[in-house]
Amino acid sequence: MRHLTSPLALALLATAACSTGSSVVGGPSDGALPDVAVSDRPELDADATTLDAGLDVPVDVTPVDVTPDVTTDAPDVVPVDVPFRCATNADCAGNAGGAVCDTATGACVQCVPSADTCPVGQYCVAASNTCAPGCRSDEACASATDAGTSSRRCDTATRACVDCVTDEHCPPGNLCVGNLCVTGCSPTRACPSAQTCCSGACVDTQSNTAACGACDRRCTVPNAASACLNGSCAVGTCTAPFADCNATAGDGCEANTQSDLAHCGACNAACPTRANATSTCAAGACGFACNAGFENCDGDASNGCEVDTRSSVSHCGRCGGACSLANAVAACTAGACGIAACTAGFGDCDGNAPNGCETDTRTSVSHCGACGTACAGAPNAVPACATGMCALTCTAGFAECDGSAANGCEVDTRTSATHCGGCGRTCNLANASARCSGSVCAVATCTTGYGDCDGNAANGCEVDTRASTAHCGACGTACSFANASASCAASACVLGACNTGYGNCDGTASNGCEVDTRTTVTHCGACGRTCSLPNATAACAAGGCTVAACNTGYADCDGVASNGCEVDTRTSDSNCGVCARACTGGTACAAGACGAMASCAAIHTRFPALASGVYSVDPDGVGTGAAAFDAYCDMTTDGGGWTLVGTVYNTSPTDTRRWNTDTVFTDATTFGTLAARSTDDFKSPAYARVNGRDLLVVTDEYHFGFRSMMSGGASFAAYVASLVSPTCATTWTRSGADFGSSNLTTTQRRGLGFTVRGLDVNGGGPTDGCATTGSNENSFLNFASGPSWWVFGAGNCVGCAGDWTSYDNGMLNLATLSFAACTPGTWPCNANGLYWTSAVYPSSAASKTRYVQLLVR
Repeated sequence: MRHLTSPLALALLATAACSTGSSVVGGPSDGALPDVAVSDRPELDADATTLDAGLDVPVDVTPVDVTPDVTTDAPDVVPVDVPFRCATNADCAGNAGGAVCDTATGACVQCVPSADTCPVGQYCVAASNTCAPGCRSDEACASATDAGTSSRRCDTATRACVDCVTDEHCPPGNLCVGNLCVTGCSPTRACPSAQTCCSGACVDTQSNTAACGACDRRCTVPNAASACLNGSCAVGTCTAPFADCNATAGDGCEANTQSDLAHCGACNAACPTRANATSTCAAGACGFACNAGFENCDGDASNGCEVDTRSSVSHCGRCGGACSLANAVAACTAGACGIAACTAGFGDCDGNAPNGCETDTRTSVSHCGACGTACAGAPNAVPACATGMCALTCTAGFAECDGSAANGCEVDTRTSATHCGGCGRTCNLANASARCSGSVCAVATCTTGYGDCDGNAANGCEVDTRASTAHCGACGTACSFANASASCAASACVLGACNTGYGNCDGTASNGCEVDTRTTVTHCGACGRTCSLPNATAACAAGGCTVAACNTGYADCDGVASNGCEVDTRTSDSNCGVCARACTGGTACAAGACGAMASCAAIHTRFPALASGVYSVDPDGVGTGAAAFDAYCDMTTDGGGWTLVGTVYNTSPTDTRRWNTDTVFTDATTFGTLAARSTDDFKSPAYARVNGRDLLVVTDEYHFGFRSMMSGGASFAAYVASLVSPTCATTWTRSGADFGSSNLTTTQRRGLGFTVRGLDVNGGGPTDGCATTGSNENSFLNFASGPSWWVFGAGNCVGCAGDWTSYDNGMLNLATLSFAACTPGTWPCNANGLYWTSAVYPSSAASKTRYVQLLVR
């Protein structure tokens, strides 16, 4: 059957160039072009090839793929494809034919002349609705350098760019002759040399197409813009899709490369001849149409229409229309399937070829051995056919037991006790009297104490109901106790031993051994043994108590059932949230998640074996308040657990000091890096966030500290803020360190102390209110003071007097840390009756430690 398809569409695209000179059109042959099978069948694939029409610019052929139709239809069904018709341009989006709808034909095309959408330099060819090289308006004649203002004009008759088409296109006083602007002439106004006055215009008869060779000899060349060469008419530029293939000016551009079989797509590109087909040229692409009775079924253009569908069994009537008939060798005649021969044992008894040889003559009673040979019947029998021979088949319930065909099937085997269900089959049953019913030997009555419990007459009354546990006392009365053995004695059931893993825990025989002691929690392993496990829901498995499920927040991490769910995963550092998930790096388990602890002291208490180093701390608690941060923890000094809150560092005199105002010692700002805590100024978030009671002061040479100094516990920033007053301090908050490094003497330890903004007695004292500017030489945090004016410690103010203020840190080094006796309680003497004294001038860099680090616990 043939399929209706849309014709193949190929788009011919080219770019035209306008020229004032003339040229002869027509190039050498590009050789034979591949062709496309044009058929009313869609099984072919058309490959488009770029063609050279011999023009000044290339001509492109848009490839169009035609997908083969591989659907196999029944021979008597004729499928019809409904042709596609577009209504608007939107219907043509993505269509291979083009994006414009030709509403007159309903086809998707490249363009329509009424609304020419071809690119600049092309126009819409009405005959094919394709874009071709050539101008459609003056716009196409403007070059890029003209910026759209060129004076070139489009001659829509030849589609060529020219100097003029009408006189209005020429400057005043000039005329348009042969598409050229020329000057006028008269009897009193002669033409320049080499020009002739023709009808009032000066023309060059050697090149002007309106007067070629002589006045009024106009060059007209079919399908082309004409040219005049040395006074003779010639082809200028062919109008696409035409080409001058014979190089003869007289017939112009005579070849239509869209449809000419000898010049399809380009001059001399002849379409090849294909077997059993007629060659075609459409839209500049070669194709072919199959002759009647032939088809191109393999999709290969090179062998043309290779299949004779009138006789091909594989393609009978159409491609893919294979002849396949039941029980027959098929043939194809005049494009229709038929039967060549029947398979042995079959016949075409209805004469209908489509169903093949439909009759099995080996078994057909109406056609036994051959079509039309019918078999006759007999009493209690029906005719039959076996291997092509007639025979009898007894009616159900009858048999031919005497060997005589004349009386047919004479025995009723449904009731005969001597031929029960078949000739010679006598009923004789154990422990019973027999009968025949429905062709089956049956028990009439059983002997006392026996029963026909399987319903099988062949073994009679096979069961001794006095001792059978399956049929105790009567058929179907089985001795069965749950999960226990059973026996039958004197037609009565008796309970036996319980099966392994079960127990008769209620002492009642009727429900047998009702408890599964392998899985029952209240009778686990034995009756009365109840499972109860700590922090868990208990289960019983294989007779042993196990954990079924742990209570929320607990887990069975040791796999030992007897202690239940022994781990609280909400708080276990080694099994946090789940078993074997250990908290590391100083983190602790809270609510089942590892998180940072509040301070180094908390980490040290929880993990006393951890070494000093950087750990994450979260004073507000995990998930609340500000985020956790890294802090340095001293885990050894005076029992460990110290959190570094800041470093005041001495550098060169040009150092930009950061510990330089009252505010920086009391607010939450931070600066520096933890990595440079011993080489630069550093203020940790811990300064204002970690609470503590003890203070540790560490220099590059020694350390000392005060226990329970911040009573009640507070951040160091809050503690310092509580000590700041408008005037300088004249008393020590603490006198004498509670502990110190081994290189400190007892006197040195007792001479040290702590206060905030201690009075510098010669720096203005209370008169400057301890301001951050002026002549005060105080440090902000004071750990020692001299008898005259020096107060030493951590931090200083910008612009304060004294050489040593060039340094961030005013803490004395070990060599200058010496103390003398004084009157206790008289400033600057501390409560231990000691103050600093040294021969080294304290403003010297040689008297200062490299840094002071402050740690709280």
